[in-house]
Amino acid sequence: MPTDSRDLHAELANTRFAKKQVALLLGSDEFIPHETRVGLTPEHLVRLRDDLAALNVDVDLLVLRGAGARAGFPDDAYRTVGAELVDEADLAARQAVDVVHALKEPTDYESRLPGPFLRIGAVHLASKPAGVCAMLAKRNFAAIIDGGTVGNCSYLLSGGDRTPIVGSMSRFAGWVAAQKLVDHVRARHPHGKVVVVGGGIAGTSAAEKLLPIAEELVVVERYEPMHDALHATLTELGFPRVSIRTTLDDEAMNNAIGIVFAHRSGAKAAEKVCTLAQIEDMKPGAGIADIAIDQGGSILHPGYEETDDAATARDKYTALFQDRFYYYAEVNMPREKPHDASKMHGDSALPYLEALLLLSAIHGDATAVARELLKHPAQRFTDAEQIAGHSHLDCLIQDLRNGLQLAITDDSVAITDTDIAQDDGMRSWIDGCSSP
Repeated sequence: MPTDSRDLHAELANTRFAKKQVALLLGSDEFIPHETRVGLTPEHLVRLRDDLAALNVDVDLLVLRGAGARAGFPDDAYRTVGAELVDEADLAARQAVDVVHALKEPTDYESRLPGPFLRIGAVHLASKPAGVCAMLAKRNFAAIIDGGTVGNCSYLLSGGDRTPIVGSMSRFAGWVAAQKLVDHVRARHPHGKVVVVGGGIAGTSAAEKLLPIAEELVVVERYEPMHDALHATLTELGFPRVSIRTTLDDEAMNNAIGIVFAHRSGAKAAEKVCTLAQIEDMKPGAGIADIAIDQGGSILHPGYEETDDAATARDKYTALFQDRFYYYAEVNMPREKPHDASKMHGDSALPYLEALLLLSAIHGDATAVARELLKHPAQRFTDAEQIAGHSHLDCLIQDLRNGLQLAITDDSVAITDTDIAQDDGMRSWIDGCSSP
């Protein structure tokens, strides 16, 4: 968690609030195919309400009916903690809310909400979600913040993950992907060389689960300053042989019994870090687990097309590898354990939701909060000296600014993420969705 609520209470104790009543809508992800998780549990809503009440700010807690059911959190559990259950059909007639949160990308129902509001959650703009396009057409939002890129400041104060929200789910994804690979490979290959592409949270979490079958672990991590600490961490886990490389070469793949792709590409499509020829150098029956499938997958092959969405990419890989290799890729792996994953996600998202609601109370509305975030340039920090003098709220605001992808400014759509702004295809899609 990037900060303790007590830090915010101390910093804001003498703050003048433009309003003392704010509203949060917890959206449903059931409209995302096969999604089973929820952004916040009933316990998280209690914590959020109590934290804001300590500053004499009241929060209306609205929950879309059925939002948590598939994760094991029924409507009655939310009603019991004081939330109001709302139906999708009634959203257009409601008063505006300040903040909307769902775990995954926006879906069509959010375009029916009166605006403006601040939307935070995974966005996956690289997949060009229809819900975002609908919101762009209506322009009913003040800002869309990608939970996957929120971070890069608070971690230096807390010692937590650099990007806490995506970090929590990356950890789950690493565990799930590697365990699937181990379960299916070890009957044929009890021990051998395994490869992990990416030395971040997902990669190191995956490595933990690969230990039972790994005589040798090869990690591909392009950022060389991480290598020494990464090697020490993996050695402490008990791997008998560990090597770390900056690129995935033929030697690393030769006779490997498994590979986990655990690299990230921010808002962009996943980089194709592996060739089909390299895969074919692995042992017959080897395992492949691709966490980056939600960004298009990691392996370059003749049938790959830039326009492929995640499901299409997965289908092509599955057909390509059938009968030769075990292939596992799910658009979102943590949803296989939705109850626990929802708890972990909510823990990481809660400080940012609290900050957005408090900023709404301070500045009066979502549009003013978006303007406040845009006063700060997106910036990544790597050393505590860089944030000398920053309060916890300062870092939460910077974290949120780093995750800000789209905003409405002067009734126009502003692309506020550098990677997206430099992507011609994404700019064209956003312009098309935004056109009257």
